[in-house]
Amino acid sequence: MGFLRKLFGIGVTAGATVAAVRVADKYKQNNPNGVQDVNGDGKVDAKDVLSEVAKAATEVYHDAVDTISQKAPEYTKKAQDAANDVFGTKPPEA
Repeated sequence: MGFLRKLFGIGVTAGATVAAVRVADKYKQNNPNGVQDVNGDGKVDAKDVLSEVAKAATEVYHDAVDTISQKAPEYTKKAQDAANDVFGTKPPEA
C-alpha cells in the first residue's frame, strides 16, 4: 500500500506542477507588459496580481475541461474495447 500511496503522491505533485506552469504561462500571455491596476484602486498591488492569477487559473481550468470533454468519448471507446478484449465479449450494438 505504501508504494501505491507514494506513486499517487508523485502523480498529484506532477499534475500540480504542470497546472502551475500552465497558469504561469497564461498569466504571462494575458499580461505581456506586466500587471496593471485591474481593480481600479489607483495602485498596482498584490490584489491586482492575485486577480490576474485567478483569471489565468480560470482560463486554464476551462481549457482543460474543454479538452477532456472532447477526448472523453474516444477514451471511453478505447476502455470499452480493451474490456471486451479481456473478457472476450462483443461490444454492445448501437
